[in-house]
Amino acid sequence: MFCVECGKEPEKLYDSLCQGCYGKRLQAQIDEHLDIDVCTSCWAARQGNRWKERPDMHSIMLEKVDSGITISPEVSRYSFRVEFVEEDPRNYLARIKVDLIADDIEIQRELTTRIIFKKVQCKICSRIHGNYYEAILQVRTSRKEMREDQKNLVKDMVKREVEERRSGDRNIFITSSEEIHGGLDFYLSDNGVAKRLSKEISNVFGGKVTSSSSLAGRKDGRDIYKMTYSVRLPPYERGDFVNLEDGLYRVMEIGTSGGNVTLIHVESGRKTSMERWLLEDIDVMGGDSMIKEAVVVSETEREMKVLDPDTYLTVTLVKPQGFTREGDSVKIVKVDDRLLLVQESGD
Repeated sequence: MFCVECGKEPEKLYDSLCQGCYGKRLQAQIDEHLDIDVCTSCWAARQGNRWKERPDMHSIMLEKVDSGITISPEVSRYSFRVEFVEEDPRNYLARIKVDLIADDIEIQRELTTRIIFKKVQCKICSRIHGNYYEAILQVRTSRKEMREDQKNLVKDMVKREVEERRSGDRNIFITSSEEIHGGLDFYLSDNGVAKRLSKEISNVFGGKVTSSSSLAGRKDGRDIYKMTYSVRLPPYERGDFVNLEDGLYRVMEIGTSGGNVTLIHVESGRKTSMERWLLEDIDVMGGDSMIKEAVVVSETEREMKVLDPDTYLTVTLVKPQGFTREGDSVKIVKVDDRLLLVQESGD
């Protein structure tokens, strides 16, 4: 029994070779340099087939080295250790020690390579810069202009929804947004998110949603459509005071998906429900900013005397049905120099 390579007669042969000759077959190789793609816009890094936002670059470099090492087929298993030496922010020298095991033979090889961060643009940023979108979310109001607080709330809702969805899918983003006369437009990369947002905004503000589509092209033999979801907000919001023929009302609830509006007659405390279309041209007096505090002077079962917060004169008011108060003051609204009690439950 001898080694076919060197002629030695060892106690054990490995594929007709002695331990020394067989060990020479156990090799590890790696390319002179390994590239890692880094997006110049969002600084995401490619890890395998996926882009990672806020990447752990050390972990990505280790994975790149691991996938870059080529081991001879005789090796049954291996492990490695690597030291990264920064040469500049885009280049790292990698010194690698690889332990190769085959049968009862263990050999160490030393390798070096250079990790290069390659500046590219990821697919998502390329889409953003290319103004890619699948759907437009339009938010309009029946007023001449949306209130600033209403605009800010809608913007926050859209931003929050997109950020939550984007944490699990980088393909979801806001391509652009703009304020136009009478409302807001959002260009979104995902049709499902746009549709969901239109319903959410409608539920919060009681708006009406309509949708339309336009042909954007063809892909893989199929027509590709871009959707537009339009949310028409009513001229009033929950808590607003509005004028009807028989006096001042406060909006209590706005039904979703075109449901009725519940109002309370401020002076009597009587609740009523009205179809939305009847309130399209309603005179909106204002919201919570109309409410003031008035000190209670005295109270009977049906009446209450309070101090006018502007003139400090004593005014007698008839209590609406079911009216209750806490403390030494009540909330009132003033319309045409008339004071009206506001139900605490309407706040």
